[in-house]
Amino acid sequence: MTKKQKQSATIFFILTILHTLFCNFYTQIYAFMNIQDWLTPFLIATLLLRLALLLALFWTGLRQVQKNRKLALFYLLLFFFNLVMIFAFY
Repeated sequence: MTKKQKQSATIFFILTILHTLFCNFYTQIYAFMNIQDWLTPFLIATLLLRLALLLALFWTGLRQVQKNRKLALFYLLLFFFNLVMIFAFY
């Protein structure tokens, strides 16, 4: 594993951790935004950020898998974990 691949995997893992933390507090943030009448912009921003996160993870994983096929399972598991995470906390 090269230095660039290690950095890419670290970024991928950090994004997954941040996404997990966001999903953990999603209901509290949702309630706060609803009370403040900011729910519609919050939902739109959340949807756009999640799509951007998934696209970034997909693109990063795809580029790294093309270079090293042994990392495919790692990137695939993290991508699907992030994909399922969206629905796990609703």
